[in-house]
Amino acid sequence: MSKEKSALEKIEEKLKEYWRKDGNASVIAAKHTEFMVEPKVFIGDQLNPEILKLLVINYLAQSSKQDSGIGNIDATPEKLVIKSPKGKPLVIVRDQKIIQQYLASKA
Repeated sequence: MSKEKSALEKIEEKLKEYWRKDGNASVIAAKHTEFMVEPKVFIGDQLNPEILKLLVINYLAQSSKQDSGIGNIDATPEKLVIKSPKGKPLVIVRDQKIIQQYLASKA
């Protein structure tokens, strides 16, 4: 049996590292030990909503006005849509805080 990690295991590992670095990771300290609470990366066949939210916020922070101009990101006060290069919606965001933050940064 091979000890090499599968692509999915590598993705999960990298997402957990990202969560520890930029997410809401919390450490629980006990008398002689401490441990970090980590989210389950995938819930069924879906990405954990908290990890997805973190990825979307990072993507939007790294996006440029050009991304909005060429149609990769459509933003209105009600929703924000991140599209594939072919125009297919990939992620629809309805979190008002994220939308307002994005709109304010691109004004």
